[in-house]
Amino acid sequence: MSDFSRDVGALDFLTQLSEGLDHERIEISRKLVNYLFVLMRSAAMHDLENEALNRPLEQMSDTLAQCFSGGLDKVEVALLDGNFFINGRLLQLDYSTFQNTGYLRKIYEYLDIAEIAFSGVPSSVDLRALLDAFVRVLRGDLDSIKSVDLKPIHVGDRAVENFVGLYGEGDPRHHVLGLYASGLLMLRQFVNDLRKGQAPRYPKIKRLCLQLIDLDPRYHNLLIALTHLEGYKGNLFSHMLNTGILSIAFGKRIGLNRELLLDLGMTAFYHDLGWPLIGTLSESSESLRALTMDGINRIRNNTDPSMDDLRVKVARALVRIGGFNELVISRLIVAYESQIPTTFKPEGLYYGEIGANFMTHIVRMASRYDDLTTADSETPPMRPDEAMRVLLDDGGKVYDPFLATLFVNALGSYPVGTLVELDTGELGLVVNLPTDPVHFNRPQIKTLIDRSGQRNQSGAIVDLAEKNRSGRFFRTVERTYDARNFGISITSFFFGAEGGL
Repeated sequence: MSDFSRDVGALDFLTQLSEGLDHERIEISRKLVNYLFVLMRSAAMHDLENEALNRPLEQMSDTLAQCFSGGLDKVEVALLDGNFFINGRLLQLDYSTFQNTGYLRKIYEYLDIAEIAFSGVPSSVDLRALLDAFVRVLRGDLDSIKSVDLKPIHVGDRAVENFVGLYGEGDPRHHVLGLYASGLLMLRQFVNDLRKGQAPRYPKIKRLCLQLIDLDPRYHNLLIALTHLEGYKGNLFSHMLNTGILSIAFGKRIGLNRELLLDLGMTAFYHDLGWPLIGTLSESSESLRALTMDGINRIRNNTDPSMDDLRVKVARALVRIGGFNELVISRLIVAYESQIPTTFKPEGLYYGEIGANFMTHIVRMASRYDDLTTADSETPPMRPDEAMRVLLDDGGKVYDPFLATLFVNALGSYPVGTLVELDTGELGLVVNLPTDPVHFNRPQIKTLIDRSGQRNQSGAIVDLAEKNRSGRFFRTVERTYDARNFGISITSFFFGAEGGL
């Protein structure tokens, strides 16, 4: 455990998994980045002795004082792969921050830096020294801001310690955590590029999909556990990644070949593209909600499903992403079909009697499962097994009954992360998919409480499909519980330093 907790660094925002992200910390992080941009923009526009700098200097100093009041010994504003991190935590954007980070990113790139770090609350003199070096670079009087000693402010390259040992031998969680973190970054940038009208980086998304496909199926349970990451669940880019993971895991379980898996995974990534493209970037609540699944589902379920304007935007976006070829056409079709409200049956498409295709059914079920296990503004998240039951009990109203049964059989009626009580009196957490899809209700669990009711820190991992000599199962699920009510965070259980695996 000590090696894992020391080495795991797949982007630091995933290290304290059980905590999520509190709103106060998110707001302070946003203020920090906004004020840093305003300060540097003001320095470029005015003389450093101009009174126009007094308020930005005061705002920056006050915000840093808030950061250090929480006991921090350093505050880092780092740029990594086009995204900003505050002390290793991915910055969550609102509208103003979305715009300002774009400009601040250009400043970082112009200065050829990856980080501005503060080892204490800087004085006005310290901040002016930073601005002076910045302006000297702009005027051509200084070759590199990194050559200037600005203590207690450090400006320069960020160490790559986050990725040390990430893809080496040893604990597979290192690789899985890195893969998921990279996926969040790539898809977030992908969505932001589309919203800004820029051509997204298709090769990166394809490489991400292939990495998910090539992951050893033994570690699919780890990826599925990360789909419950509370701090990011509910954001559009997280939902796109989670839908892709669930779709690919299903596809591999039923034996799809690599080419079909790639198409399935890419369509899962693209299936909700239409909704963030609605309207223009503005400070309206509708536009801001377009980056959360809560907002997207409100729009989808309260809008005429024959939204031709939306379909045209999706078509144009997909053509811009990868060129007009056969694969893009198939993804376009799935994206078109997936705009159907979640409670509608996908029939009568294309102004005719044509129904949805195979990929659409799978992507919709994977997407719906992630929706149901995500909290929104009105309802708490369902337990994993409850979400599967919704799909299975649909009775053909929304989902094809055969494919719904196949989906549940492949991923298990008690998915990874379900807290179960057994007929033996033991309590355990589902930690892996059923070894045999025929026994879809018999996953692998780790026992947390033994038969006598005592907490078992080193409980065994047991397969509920195991039988005794007479052919009877050793253990059977009696009932399920919400793991959160027992103080269990699914992602922390799998990945935390004090995790249960």
